[in-house]
Amino acid sequence: MLNFEPINSTKMTAARSMLVCARLSLHVGKRSIQKGLATAGVTALYDAVLFGMQYYIARHKACASFVKDAEFWDAASLFHALARAGVFDDPRAFNRFSLMVERALWQGSSAFDADSTVAEVETILKKLGIMPVNESTK
Repeated sequence: MLNFEPINSTKMTAARSMLVCARLSLHVGKRSIQKGLATAGVTALYDAVLFGMQYYIARHKACASFVKDAEFWDAASLFHALARAGVFDDPRAFNRFSLMVERALWQGSSAFDADSTVAEVETILKKLGIMPVNESTK
């Protein structure tokens, strides 16, 4: 059952805030792509990954030594730090995703495969604990 209780953002922890932002960005990204708004969709998916990594770092204090030199708002830096920490199996996954984002932003919707991009983002977000592992992609 869904919970439609209002969220009191003044009492929200930093980790919870990042979790909400990641999930909301994923939702907005998928909806935008469905509506044919590729640039907005890809941008939102990129934000979902960034907020997801920030959420993971906030929840897992053991990652602190790996991310101490990483810029908190630099997605590539955070991804590579988390890959060194063992969170991601494929250290090149973010490079592929980032390239898809760049192509979509520069060349428009014909430059990327929306389904594979969403699947790649969902795989990343599952590893970060943003999405349940058994959640189906819709």
